[in-house]
Amino acid sequence: MSIRYALLSLLAREPLSGYDIKQQMNDRFGPFWKVGSNQVYPELAKMEGEGLVKLQGIEQQANRPARKLYEITEAGRDALIQWTLESGELERIRDDFLLKAYNIWLVDPERMIGRLEEIKRQHEERLAAYEKKVAELETMLTTADSRDPIAATISVVEFGIRYERLYMDWCDRLIKKM
Repeated sequence: MSIRYALLSLLAREPLSGYDIKQQMNDRFGPFWKVGSNQVYPELAKMEGEGLVKLQGIEQQANRPARKLYEITEAGRDALIQWTLESGELERIRDDFLLKAYNIWLVDPERMIGRLEEIKRQHEERLAAYEKKVAELETMLTTADSRDPIAATISVVEFGIRYERLYMDWCDRLIKKM
């Protein structure tokens, strides 16, 4: 996913500063896509030059540096809609542990069970974080309409919940086979 569409996805919801964008990206997209400040600010500048976003204003708070607030333009919204509707390649999973599991036949079963239990615990923690996020988002939901940005966010987090449950079930199945 290009960073520009992640930025536009957030700015379509509300005007944000570069700092706010980075925070929200790591909070909302973090489990499946990370970004650094060194990526956000140059891309914002590039998108501003292309007319996809514009500077809404500068917000000054006491004892804090000034923050430039950006908002999406009609051209940016159109680009985001077009990207959303584009067909793309099927995503490939790149998970180091899946590659390691390919070699479990080489490892002492007791040691592998310990590793599988550790991996399962990590996915349980992520599952709990996703479930907490959905509960938090549901309190902000005003309608079940799929055109509500919160409802769209919930649907993505719910995918994360299903993925984590699948991964935990897979770990349990491997442990039973050991």
